[in-house]
Amino acid sequence: MMIFTIWVFAESRAIIRYYAEKYKSQGTDLLGKTVEERGQVENWLEVEAHNFNPPIYALTLHLMFASKMGFPPDENLIKESEEKLGKVLDIYEERLSKNKYLAGDFFSLADLSHLPFTQYLVGQMGKEYMRTSRKHVSAWWDDISSRPSWQKVLQLYAPPL
Repeated sequence: MMIFTIWVFAESRAIIRYYAEKYKSQGTDLLGKTVEERGQVENWLEVEAHNFNPPIYALTLHLMFASKMGFPPDENLIKESEEKLGKVLDIYEERLSKNKYLAGDFFSLADLSHLPFTQYLVGQMGKEYMRTSRKHVSAWWDDISSRPSWQKVLQLYAPPL
């Protein structure tokens, strides 16, 4: 008798953690090589989830999709979200002044998890200045967004707008 185990993941960070762990011997180790590095990756994934994602998600929803979904963009929420995101990016600027990447001097899931929404921010949302006004955030974005794997994603996946 064969028993098949089916894993179902619905949360994007759980999915990327799963695949990074499962395929860590095939390509870039996105989790960190030591327990300390892994701790930094997890820390910055949490910062992304709880501090970066809420304001950038609100900006994406209200600047890119609100009118297409049949509701008016909330200008107050847009302003508030931009201010919150700016504060988060200021923290990133400080961190990236000391490290090439968020978790240290290696590209990790912590960096990768920022790619989709930041692509919207600097592209379709027209908020490029939020990165270019921060020297280290700008250098980090130039680095992670120019990776061949991300460029391949952009070729295969056309943004919805």
